[in-house]
Amino acid sequence: MKLESYFTTLGSLEEQKRLDIISNNIANSNSPGFKKDSIHFSDVLGEVTYTSMAQGPIRQTGNNLDIALSGDGFLSVQTGQGTLYTRAGNLTLNSAKQLVTQDGWPVLGKNSPIVITNPANVRIGEDGQIFDGKDLVSNLDIVQFPSDSGVKKAENGYFEPQTAGAQPVKATNCAVRQGALEGPNFNPVEEMARMVQTMRDYESYQKTTQNSGSLDSQLISKTSG
Repeated sequence: MKLESYFTTLGSLEEQKRLDIISNNIANSNSPGFKKDSIHFSDVLGEVTYTSMAQGPIRQTGNNLDIALSGDGFLSVQTGQGTLYTRAGNLTLNSAKQLVTQDGWPVLGKNSPIVITNPANVRIGEDGQIFDGKDLVSNLDIVQFPSDSGVKKAENGYFEPQTAGAQPVKATNCAVRQGALEGPNFNPVEEMARMVQTMRDYESYQKTTQNSGSLDSQLISKTSG
């Protein structure tokens, strides 16, 4: 009984962790550039959480400061934790006319923030060149990481190098789409179905644990009586 109880408890914990990750995915169904997380249990003690970096669908918004990245690449962002990276292109301007993320962190050009004085006339090319009217003002610093390094999620949906100290290189297979946003790279309906199944599995483990505890109590009662 004790061994069975151990495995049912372990199974319950695994489903709870899976449920937490699926819930977070669903909570980000409207977050531009969000990448889906999954969890894999290799054995009774090992688990690996991994992020799918597949391309999300691109939709037009008509907003001059919205950009979607098509292909491999990240925007470089100057944050309080140093340079981090993002696929979220719902950008805006701060009071200093700097191009910033929704968190207020400056998006980097060539190692410096990008200043746009007239957002109505801004034009962003597929190569990341930014024109304010006819004048070239900067070039988006769009980077990628070598396959042997990769990235992992940091706080607030940003990314950082998987390997400490790894340096990014200029993205070679990435096009900028102005007036558009990349959506999350998963189907919310399918993710909801996964949540329902996971909840059912979790409840099944819970019932098994409860039944096991009830049988143990009956056995103790009978043997002690």
